[in-house]
Amino acid sequence: MCFSVTGSGPPRANRQKMPGWKRSVNPRSLLLGNRLGALPCRSVFCLPKSASRRKAKAEMTNLMRRPDTRFERNWIARLGPAALVGLGLPVMSVAPLQAQIMGTATPGTPGAIQGELRGPGVAAQPITPTSPMLRNADIDIQTPNAKGKFGLKRQPNTAARRQLGSGQTRYTGYPGVTPSPAPTTASVPPANTAGARFGNAADAQTMAPRLGRGTTPYMVAPGLNTAAPPAQRRPVAEDDPFSPVGLRLGTMLVKPSLEGDGGYDSNPTRSGVTKKGSSFYRTEAGIIATSNWSRHQLDVDLRGAYTGYTSISNANRPDGDARIALRLDATRDLTFDSQLTARIDTENQNAVNLPGGTNGRTPFYTVGGALGATQNFGRLSIGLKGTVDRLMYSDANVGGVMVNQDARNLSTYGLRLRTGYEISPGIKPFIELGADQRVHDIAVDTGGFRRDSQGVTARIGSTYELARTLTGETSVGYTIRDYEDTRLRTLKAPVVDSALTWSVSPLTTLNVRAQSDITETTLANSSGATAYRGTATLTHAFLRNFTATASLGFAKTDYSGVNRQETMLTSGLKLEYKFNRLLAARGSYAFERFHVNAANESYNAHTVMFGLRVTP
Repeated sequence: MCFSVTGSGPPRANRQKMPGWKRSVNPRSLLLGNRLGALPCRSVFCLPKSASRRKAKAEMTNLMRRPDTRFERNWIARLGPAALVGLGLPVMSVAPLQAQIMGTATPGTPGAIQGELRGPGVAAQPITPTSPMLRNADIDIQTPNAKGKFGLKRQPNTAARRQLGSGQTRYTGYPGVTPSPAPTTASVPPANTAGARFGNAADAQTMAPRLGRGTTPYMVAPGLNTAAPPAQRRPVAEDDPFSPVGLRLGTMLVKPSLEGDGGYDSNPTRSGVTKKGSSFYRTEAGIIATSNWSRHQLDVDLRGAYTGYTSISNANRPDGDARIALRLDATRDLTFDSQLTARIDTENQNAVNLPGGTNGRTPFYTVGGALGATQNFGRLSIGLKGTVDRLMYSDANVGGVMVNQDARNLSTYGLRLRTGYEISPGIKPFIELGADQRVHDIAVDTGGFRRDSQGVTARIGSTYELARTLTGETSVGYTIRDYEDTRLRTLKAPVVDSALTWSVSPLTTLNVRAQSDITETTLANSSGATAYRGTATLTHAFLRNFTATASLGFAKTDYSGVNRQETMLTSGLKLEYKFNRLLAARGSYAFERFHVNAANESYNAHTVMFGLRVTP
């Protein structure tokens, strides 16, 4: 019994040891090999005729398992003819199909496929790259130096073109980075190449489109831009939907206002003897401007008003103030602050510093400037500030005669040094030392006194912001002022300066202001006066557009060297109703009580006023 095997048989050294082995050619083996279409059978292994079929099968199996034979793939000998035929058909069919799809760019050796299936053909021409170009290989995955468990450790198959914008050309980390090419208006549909044979690679390339080159336009959606839309921000809720919007002038936000009022005053002249009431009108205009810069800041606040009385003409008076502040951020820890201020107001005809018998109100003017710098060293801050203030008085009308008051005009030059340390983000205690000098335009006043003086003030306090409900600054200290005239004694007094804002609730706010200082006087034998002032204002919003404000004020002035004390008590109530951002209606009531320890100078006054305010 003979078995045909492929290969050259057992090694030459072992052929003599194997019984019944001989080299011969079996016609049946040749016929079987031709049917398989595989390699021809070269050797035949024959067993003696006396051996049984079972023994022959065992010997054959043992021969296949022996390590000294040249049959390294044992599973081939166990396959039957039908299995070998089934295994060969896919091998013969995959290569032509891959060549049809990929053309000359087929991995492997295109020449071998052409020689075995199609015979010799024209050499394939290299493909010229066309736009859009491929991106560079991902260095983390596709390069030979790829690292990590996802690295392929090999060169990618660049024959398969990847479509841009499809997520396969990831280089920047996410799909859709590269804009897709412009859509083609006309394209050739792919031909049916099933079962087709091509004479050369050019025919296959022409009939079958290359992988990755779309035959239809690539679009995310018709009419939709492939660029990622900008992220939408959540609109910020407005604190006051009825607040004026203002006007944009370059980088400045300007909020102008105009107000017209009318009302009644029970004592326009603030006289303790003649108490005659009169109706009045009042007009006021203002501008508030704030810069919108990334660095530095500019604030402008201008206000001017005029009040005219219908029955008493000499009680008419102007009033107004202006403030311009500029902050320069030189570095992160160094800032420069500058400020210009101006104010116009009037004195009551019964004021103690005016000449006796003055008629009407006498205007006075105040202008000032300040320049300072603050340097931060971590939590420690050091600030130095210089100030210049100018106070000027107009001539007084005494019985139709204008009396010069230049002797009251003075200039004040001051310098302050403040050192603070931030113990927490909301609390920063500080120590402040200040010195100033007051110089009058006329060295000797009408009473023969030289009133130029020098003063020193020391304060200790803190700025605070507690839970965003309590903010402000409070300081207490002591001041000393020495005069050039030896007849005027040195003034010494405690001083306080405090500004507090307390948000009681989202609808209620309390503001408290307290201040003290040493003021000038023209009274004979009096060095000056110590003045204390304090106000409290409570604002409550009943509706989003309806608010009420109640105020209470107290002031006391004590003159040194003479027996004179003045006390002022004020209270008031204001109502405001906003129709919209542009128009608001206002109404107010004010009470004023002035008391002095002198005859015929104390008085009371009641004022009622209504008006409209326009804020374009």
